[in-house]
Amino acid sequence: MEHCEDKNVTEFFQILNQTKIATVFQPIISLQNGQVMAYEALSRITLDGCNMSISDMFDIAAHLKCLWRLEKVCRSKAVKNAIKKPDGVKLFLNVDPNVIQDPEFVSGFTKEYLDKYKLRTKDIVFEITERSDVENYEILQNVVHHYEEQGFEIALDDIGAGYSGLNRINYLNPKFLKIDMELIHHIYNSKSKKSLVSMLVKYCENMNGILIAEGIEQKEELECLIQLGVKYGQGYYLGKPNSDFIDLEENKVKQIQTYQRQQKTVIV
Repeated sequence: MEHCEDKNVTEFFQILNQTKIATVFQPIISLQNGQVMAYEALSRITLDGCNMSISDMFDIAAHLKCLWRLEKVCRSKAVKNAIKKPDGVKLFLNVDPNVIQDPEFVSGFTKEYLDKYKLRTKDIVFEITERSDVENYEILQNVVHHYEEQGFEIALDDIGAGYSGLNRINYLNPKFLKIDMELIHHIYNSKSKKSLVSMLVKYCENMNGILIAEGIEQKEELECLIQLGVKYGQGYYLGKPNSDFIDLEENKVKQIQTYQRQQKTVIV
């Protein structure tokens, strides 16, 4: 962002100073049995009359060199609200890789906050986002190392969205890979998309990684992903972001289980 409008900057600091940010949680579902494996924490602006999105906030924060200040608010809100998270279910927290370069960055902040609310590091997954284009793999590796040495797991977001995606997988070797929603959209009608997702399924099988399909919005997409062997999914068809920790609807659980039985029958 080359420049920020005065109005946006004013609203930015108003939101930040008054912490007008709320957390919602979107379920990440097992496509094998319909159970919730994790929730992704997403931030929403609560300032009345504000038209900015949380992505706009992070763009402005990067321009004003106060990424950590915004990240700290979002992260602390997410952890505090995750106190009611079901035991054993993971929590995905988004992180901009550039935040570690912010001079105000505080190492160990998240672990202290987890201890405060009696949450465990093994239940937290840091999801490296594509909010900003980071081509310096040393920065990315430093971010991964910073969190892994504290006992956190790593997810890489938007796999398939850019030409550098495969290189990032190779350099970072994350535990979780999240397929970009554009690859999922109408996948049942695209031989190319099916081939790419099948390749990612095979990669995760070989590397003991966990593949998650984002942006599932149709039952046909869900059925196709199950047929391709994708084990986890996320999207409005499975569950919208909510302030509470919601389970998958019973009819959707049965739908997934039915698709799985049909798939096994076809294989046999």
